[in-house]
Amino acid sequence: VGCKAILVFFQYGVMANFYWLLVEGLYLHILLVLIFSPNRHFTIYLLIGWGIPTIFIVTWTVTRIILEDTGCWDTNEHGGPWWVIRIPILISIIVNFILFISIIRILLQKLRSPDVGGNDQSQYKRLAKSTLLLIPLFGVHYTVFALFPDRSSNNYKIIFELCLGSFQGLIVAVLYCFLNSEV
Repeated sequence: VGCKAILVFFQYGVMANFYWLLVEGLYLHILLVLIFSPNRHFTIYLLIGWGIPTIFIVTWTVTRIILEDTGCWDTNEHGGPWWVIRIPILISIIVNFILFISIIRILLQKLRSPDVGGNDQSQYKRLAKSTLLLIPLFGVHYTVFALFPDRSSNNYKIIFELCLGSFQGLIVAVLYCFLNSEV
């Protein structure tokens, strides 16, 4: 029972990570689209970041108990319980990628406005810098292997996600906290 409980909390942590990345994307997108919005939607963000993973982890736990209650739940012989976790994560990755593209489009429009000075090269340099800063914040690197089957890309996926995913928090902390004079 202890092993299963630890795995449930582990899966919850993984899913919550993806949904908090989605919350970051939603928040930034709302800040760019609705400039004068006094409402911060903090409760909605909490429900998305913690609530949605809770719903799917409870569903996953019930399906594991009913369909595949073997061992420590670390194997996936039946696909059903695994997809209860995988589909919401894929949806969050896809929505976050769409938000990322939308924010890049908004930044490009703002850089092309006549109010922003500079030549084309400096504007593209700012756009490239903004894009590179957003990649770790949005977890865009997860889209690389999001739609591939696990069996075909598992070795490369592990290396890729360990290299980029492990440093994601550090990169975000350095770029948005330590190098930001406002923080």
